[in-house]
Amino acid sequence: MKKLFLITALALSAIGVNAQEQGKIRVGADLGLALPNAGIGFAADLDARYNITDNINAGILLTSFAGVKDITADINNTLTTMTVGGSSGFLVHGDYYFNKGTNSFAPFLGAGLGAFGVSNIQITSNDNSSSAGSLSVSDESKFGGVIRGGFEAGHFRLGLSYYLIPSSSLYDLTATRVGSTGNSYLNLTLGFYLGGGSWRK
Repeated sequence: MKKLFLITALALSAIGVNAQEQGKIRVGADLGLALPNAGIGFAADLDARYNITDNINAGILLTSFAGVKDITADINNTLTTMTVGGSSGFLVHGDYYFNKGTNSFAPFLGAGLGAFGVSNIQITSNDNSSSAGSLSVSDESKFGGVIRGGFEAGHFRLGLSYYLIPSSSLYDLTATRVGSTGNSYLNLTLGFYLGGGSWRK
């Protein structure tokens, strides 16, 4: 693993990949461990940004999430419920970097707003033979946002994001509303970026 990390770092250096300089464009990608309400999942981000100044950039962000959430188990009633959910979003976002151009370590804070497509399937199972399980679904578009922070070091990025997406109503197979589920989630990400200039002046 250490050898792979070293080889990747040397390869990026060899092709002259840098981080940030006013007037240039940079792109990045992140993979994340997502933590929705009472569950777990995975997320991925792709972004392209224009460097407005040496410390501020703005652009577009494509994001996706898939996981399970709202996991509950009632031992007395032998009832288990969970929701399988997914979302994809298109956001306009920006970051501010706390870097004075003296080294390659750059903490950042950022935020964004955009549109999300969200889908959820709630599954309820009952071990009691006298009562069957049930299925509830939702498929909606939502307006939401993201707040995030972290740091970049070299050409790699570690971040913590919170995606704020309004809750969805759940409907049974007769189109009757039976409840709701949250769509927001916390996302711990590791990624990299290409282009954009150099932090160290």
